[in-house]
Amino acid sequence: MKSSYSFFFKRLLNAPKGAQPEKPKRIEIIFIATPFHYGNFIRNRCRHTTARTALRQKNQGVHMTRTLLLTGPELTAEAMAYAASQGIRVIPTTPYAPADELTSIISAEQPDAIIVRQGKLSREMINASAKLTIIAKHGVGYDTIDIAAAADRSIPVTIALGANAQSVAEHAFALMFSVARQTALLDARMREGHWDKATSVGMELSGKTLGLVGLGSIGRILMELVAPLRMTVKVYDPYLQELPSAPNVHLERDFEALVAQSDIISLHCPLTEQNRNLFGEAQFNRMRPGSILINTARGELIDTDALVEALSSRKIAGAGLDTFNPEPPPADSPLWGLPTLVATPHVGANTVEARDRVGLLAVQQIVNFWSGTAPDPRAVVNRHLFQS
Repeated sequence: MKSSYSFFFKRLLNAPKGAQPEKPKRIEIIFIATPFHYGNFIRNRCRHTTARTALRQKNQGVHMTRTLLLTGPELTAEAMAYAASQGIRVIPTTPYAPADELTSIISAEQPDAIIVRQGKLSREMINASAKLTIIAKHGVGYDTIDIAAAADRSIPVTIALGANAQSVAEHAFALMFSVARQTALLDARMREGHWDKATSVGMELSGKTLGLVGLGSIGRILMELVAPLRMTVKVYDPYLQELPSAPNVHLERDFEALVAQSDIISLHCPLTEQNRNLFGEAQFNRMRPGSILINTARGELIDTDALVEALSSRKIAGAGLDTFNPEPPPADSPLWGLPTLVATPHVGANTVEARDRVGLLAVQQIVNFWSGTAPDPRAVVNRHLFQS
C-alpha cells in the first residue's frame, strides 16, 4: 500500500490564532498491508485530518463539533450521554428508512460518522457525505454495509467486536433447548387447550455432538456453555489459527464431514459471497436423522426452500432461527406452517447488557479514531481493501 503523509501536526495545532499553515513537506512511504502498518496508516490519516480541522476552526474561533448519524433510533442512555460529553451532535433516523430518504438525510446533514443500526448503508449513502471519516456497525454483522465503497474513500468500517457475543451465544443455547424439547410448540398447544403429555417426546442434549460452523467470539462462548452437558464439539472454521484447548473439542477440516457427524449444528460465521446458501438440499440430505439446525448468524446462510422441505419431510428434527432471508419473512412464508421451527425476530443481541456495551463501544471507536488512535485492526472489516 502506497501513501503520502505529512509530519507537521504539532506545529499546526500549536500555531497562533490567525496563522496560515506551512506548506507540508511530504515523503513517500511504501507499506506492506499488515495490521500493524494498517494501524499506522489510519492513525496518521486521522491525525492529518484532525490537525487541519483544528487549525481552521481555531482561526475561525469555532468550537470543534462533529455530527454522528444513526441508521435507526437513539443509542442507550449511556452511549448518548458519552457522545454529548464529547461535543457530538447525534442524529437518529427512522428504523429501516427507505434508501432514498436516508440518502437525502445524509446529504443534508453531512455527518462526520455513521453508526449503522438498521437497514443497509449503500455506496450512494456513503458518498452522500463529503465529511464522512468513519463508519461503525452497531453489532458485528457488516454485510449490510458497502465496505468496498468505504475503502475507496479510505473510510474504516468498524464492528463492535465481542460486545454482544455473550447475548447471542446464550440465545443460540436457548434455541437448542427450545427445539430439542419442543417448548414453543407445546406452549402454543396448551394455550389452545391441549394436553400433549402422552404424545410429546423430546431429545436430551447431554452427550450429543455439537457442530460449530465458525469459532469467533460467539462460537467460543457457546462452546463453554455446553461443556457441562458433556457434549462433543466439532469445529469447522477455515480461518481458525488455533483451536482452544478444551476437553471433547475437535477441529474438523471437512465441512461436509461435520454436517454428517453432528446432532446439532449451530452457525456462527459471517456472510460472504462464498458461503451464501451454505446449507442447501445436499447438506440437509447429509444431516443425521433427528438432528437440529440453529442459525443466529445470517439468514442468507440457509436456502429457505431447502430448509422448508427438510422440516416438512422430517429429514431433520427441527430448526431454531433468529435470522432470515428476507427479514422479516413475509406473512405467507411457508416457514410459519412448520411446527418444528422455533423462530425469533433477530433478537439474539437484544439484551440490556449487550445494547449498553455495543452502543458505547461504537461511539468510543469513533471518538478514539477522531483523536488519532487507530482502531483495533481485528475490528476493521475493510482493512484488506485499502489502497493508496
